Amino acid sequence: MKINPTAKSTLIMVVLLLVGLIFGAIVANKTFSKIEKRMEEKYGKRITEAAKQMYIFRTVIVAINIFLLLGLLALYVNSFLKTSSNFMLGLSIFVAVLLIQSILSLPILHAAFGAIPSFSLVGALSNIFETIALVILFYLSME
Repeated sequence: MKINPTAKSTLIMVVLLLVGLIFGAIVANKTFSKIEKRMEEKYGKRITEAAKQMYIFRTVIVAINIFLLLGLLALYVNSFLKTSSNFMLGLSIFVAVLLIQSILSLPILHAAFGAIPSFSLVGALSNIFETIALVILFYLSME
């Protein structure tokens, strides 16, 4: 049975989005407790609860980006191995750098180094636009 390429790319993208969503939610819920006590002492319970929601949101968005980038990296490396194209090698390196940037923007990483992550919606906007751009790039790359 041959699957329509558009349906295949859509299915892969949806799976990556769902895996990123689930993984991000699990990681965020498990890791917020590491900074919750420090935040309650400094800002109070009410602000900490609001910050928790933004922490979970940002972690989920970044996790989705990470999984989309992993999918793109696999796609470009596979294409490079088949074609030995310098362009595919360049795209692979570019996506690898974006992947490192996304990993470094995980709120848990900021908390692990003692910083309280940014909890503003404006800070999350760049991650949201990155997700939109990655979905478009992934879809176009699968054609």
